[in-house]
Amino acid sequence: MDALSFLSSLDMMSIVLLFWYTTLLEIPRYAIGAIVVPTVMLWSRRMIIDPDLSVSVVLVGHNEEKPLRTCIESLAEQTIISKCRRMQTVVVDDGSTDRMNEIAKCLQREGKIDQVLRLEQRGGKSAGVNLALSVCTGDIIVISDIDTTFDRTALAELLSYFSDPRVGAVSGNLGVRNASASLITRFQAIEYAIGLSLGRCVADAFGTLSVISGAFGAFRRAAIESVGRQDVEVGEDADLTMKLRRAGWQLHFAPEANALTDVPETISAFIAQRLRWDRGLITVWARKFRGALDPGLSTFRIVDAVTVLDVIFFQIVLAMAFPIYLVWLCYYFGGFAATIVGATFLGYALLDLVVFIAAAMVGIRTPLWLTLYLPIYTVLQISLVRTVRLIAIVQELIFRSSYRDPYVPRRVMSQAEVV
Repeated sequence: MDALSFLSSLDMMSIVLLFWYTTLLEIPRYAIGAIVVPTVMLWSRRMIIDPDLSVSVVLVGHNEEKPLRTCIESLAEQTIISKCRRMQTVVVDDGSTDRMNEIAKCLQREGKIDQVLRLEQRGGKSAGVNLALSVCTGDIIVISDIDTTFDRTALAELLSYFSDPRVGAVSGNLGVRNASASLITRFQAIEYAIGLSLGRCVADAFGTLSVISGAFGAFRRAAIESVGRQDVEVGEDADLTMKLRRAGWQLHFAPEANALTDVPETISAFIAQRLRWDRGLITVWARKFRGALDPGLSTFRIVDAVTVLDVIFFQIVLAMAFPIYLVWLCYYFGGFAATIVGATFLGYALLDLVVFIAAAMVGIRTPLWLTLYLPIYTVLQISLVRTVRLIAIVQELIFRSSYRDPYVPRRVMSQAEVV
């Protein structure tokens, strides 16, 4: 019997058992994204902004002379300027060797930046943010990357969530500005839409949001101060998010607060970025905040435990289980394994199409021309991304590689507590 005849002869239960990894572990996750989020989004929220709130925007960068002016000019067009008491802009030059500090000073003379601070030696983003907080005057602190640009209503959308005093932080919705630059940027444009944006909509619906984006997020100043500001971490945004969650603050994702960012344009740069991101899965979730799973602690909350388990299961366990599934296929089915893997890829492609449509339905920006690249997205997501994640997990578990990552200078990381 050839492989195709074998597959066509299977009943439903046999298909579930054969494709156990996808049917039992993956399809439920896709189904939630495709069904729950559009249903929840039917109840649109009214944007109400407290006019007494003041805002400070913190921009920390190293050698960011090229995008700085564009970022600042997009901030100058924000509608929030006419709706809140004041918007302060603070730029921190994190030990740059280019003309970033000079350009920032020029923009300050033009009245577009309020404060320019400089670290003579690079200290990393956490050090820059904490320095900026010492001069911030706003009730709400917006932290963003300098290569980010904002829709005119982006900050207004973020601030509307803070009319509820229980809200400690809100994540903005990032899209990819340089999507057409290369094949890998097209892949990331799809990933940002259905993996990050739609995924955060799901997490927000269940109250399990795990990351307030460090590239575009807003924080209540009192909330940041209550948890001791930012710690030195490679995944500083996830770390701060979990600190706020453990302190009892509510966290939200604002799909209407749109901004654009540049993503890596080469495979090598993409892999380097994802190795850094994925090592944080271990440093933050499996090490630093494993106590969230201990019901014996006075700070234990079910929603925090669910959040940690969600990250550990879907990001760590699934990455480690997929190679086991492939080995199991090859062992039991031999020559049929390749056909089964091909059928698995086809199934994922259909699922990706479904969630791509769901993302568009809830207003997440998903250019239609990207549908042409969905098959490539599926292949890269299953092969490249999962392989990189598995490598990062192994590196961090065995070698603690995050403590040698150049994202944070070694002299700074050496002072961080190793858990």
